[in-house]
Amino acid sequence: MGEVFEKGLITMNTARRQKCRTRGSAIALILLVIILLFIMGLALTDLGLRSRLFALRTATGIAARCAADAGLTKAMFEMNQKLEEDSWNDSNLPVATNEALPGCDSTYSYTVTPDANNQYLIQSIGSSGISQKTVNATLTIEGLFEYAIFADNTIVLKNGTTIDGYNFDADDSPLKIGTNSTAAGAITAKVGVTIDGDVAVGTGGVIDVVIDTRAEAAITGTSYVLTEPRELPSITVPDALLAMPSQGTITTNTTISSSGKYDSINLGSTGDTITVDGDVTLYVVGNIRIGNSDTFIIADANTNPDASLTLYVGGSITTDSGATVNNATMDPTKFITYGLDTCLTIDFKHAGIFYGAIYAPNAAVHLYNNVEVYGAVVCDSFVQDVDADFHYDASLRDVSINDPGVKFVTTRWNEQ
Repeated sequence: MGEVFEKGLITMNTARRQKCRTRGSAIALILLVIILLFIMGLALTDLGLRSRLFALRTATGIAARCAADAGLTKAMFEMNQKLEEDSWNDSNLPVATNEALPGCDSTYSYTVTPDANNQYLIQSIGSSGISQKTVNATLTIEGLFEYAIFADNTIVLKNGTTIDGYNFDADDSPLKIGTNSTAAGAITAKVGVTIDGDVAVGTGGVIDVVIDTRAEAAITGTSYVLTEPRELPSITVPDALLAMPSQGTITTNTTISSSGKYDSINLGSTGDTITVDGDVTLYVVGNIRIGNSDTFIIADANTNPDASLTLYVGGSITTDSGATVNNATMDPTKFITYGLDTCLTIDFKHAGIFYGAIYAPNAAVHLYNNVEVYGAVVCDSFVQDVDADFHYDASLRDVSINDPGVKFVTTRWNEQ
């Protein structure tokens, strides 16, 4: 009996120990699961926090970038506004500090400083929450004659016309002609036409539709679509000329050596000559006509090294077939014609060589047979007749802050 009791007691103790071990294993397993769940919870919490921080940085980064771009845009706007002032100086260039961007909590600050290359540097800093973005841009002056020929509407180049250029600097862009139009055939280039440069068509246009008979013309450069319409601003007469009393109408031999205002110019085919002998700016309220056998001349550099003419015209300009228009300086920058909004037609019917630049955004410009041009033309529509070559003077791109119609454009840009 004692042996049986001892064996039973041993069995009961063994069962108890096994049960304790089972309970201990279960508790350990539960603790392990709790620890794992705790670790996973911490990881998920950290992931959520990081995701929220990333989203916050992304959102504030976008807002800061928008604020920096807004500051850059405003600085450029204010720089172009300054061009409209009577006289330019670098002492009060645009500046802003922590200006609020409407509709959000972002701010921007910007400064504009001149550099040694007659350019201006903009630094715009946008801030939003924990983010800050900096945008830098380089501004340069662009004038009215960036293109050899630019028309708001149509350009017609008839058989045999050649368009080329000269006086290019090493870093200049190629010769360009272009239109704002997207209409079919807005640029018509006939057989034998050579364009030694690029051709631009209006925003949204189809190149092979806008440029008619492109296969028949030789275009050495690239044909492309403008990213935005090219602005053709109206030109206004300087206040000093507007205030002058008119000297009437020029109808006979005249030498002009100083600036002035006239009602019109009308040489009536009587062999008369108008000579510009000085640095002259004229405002002609009405029409200009140089008749058959009449001459309009700007003195050559030997006669007067300062001879030049800047012409503001309110009416039409016509040179008859036997007329002579002679810029004896042979420098297109010495003869600049600005057609006002009421200047609607410019007809050069005479044969010969014309050195000059024409900016008349509302005018139909027609260069008839054998008029060889050295310069540039900006107009509403343009026709160049047979065998009338056109040579673009790239030095017309060299402008100053005080020239009519200039604007600031961005040449370089980067983000920090």
